[in-house]
Amino acid sequence: MKLKLLVLLCLSFQAQSETEQIVIASDIWCPYVCADNSGYFVELTQQAFASVGVSTKFETIPFQRALRLAQADRIHAVLAVSPEHIGKASLQDSDLILGQYANDFYVHSTSHWQYSSLVELNNKTIASILGYDYGDKLNSLLAKSPTSFRASGETPLKTNLNLLQKDRVDILIGNRYVIEYTAKKFDYYDDIKFAGSEGISTPLFVGFSHKDLEQNYASKFAEGIQNIKESGQYQAILDKYHIEPW
Repeated sequence: MKLKLLVLLCLSFQAQSETEQIVIASDIWCPYVCADNSGYFVELTQQAFASVGVSTKFETIPFQRALRLAQADRIHAVLAVSPEHIGKASLQDSDLILGQYANDFYVHSTSHWQYSSLVELNNKTIASILGYDYGDKLNSLLAKSPTSFRASGETPLKTNLNLLQKDRVDILIGNRYVIEYTAKKFDYYDDIKFAGSEGISTPLFVGFSHKDLEQNYASKFAEGIQNIKESGQYQAILDKYHIEPW
């Protein structure tokens, strides 16, 4: 009888371990975060947690909503967050930089404008994304500009590319990897062109809420990342999405 009870307890513990799941969210920001559980941030996170016996459920929602849910401890983590996002939403991070973000500038293919300094942005209609961190100087400039447009919703970058294609904005700010990936996907690539970069990189992390703090998911994530680096999965995922080391 005791043996039977021990077996049942072991099976119960195993079932709980196998079904341990955390909820992670962000908006579409390919190739970092893509739909259908793809994107290099998504796959690195999934594989890292899988290596320590934790499954992940990824949800695509607007970025600001994801931050609010994490801050309220209603989800476990948000992907591709900057140090400023972590601070403002009171999130935890694992001190693991998984990517870099730089402010790159795009214009219509017929434009001759090139970025050289912030002064060049004065009196320009600029498209950006609500809730994204562009650094203190650009954040301030965008906040003060009466003509700038800040997109939100499920596909804000697609919205901004459409505005640029139709000459409704002068400049689109974003990440070069993301803009070119999205432009190719939605057939805007021939209508836009790269116009320079601010050249200041911001590190990107996975930000963890305080939900189920006793599970110490930030530490488990760090352990999982080390596991997949040692197995070669980490570099294979970067190669798959053509991401260069930072």
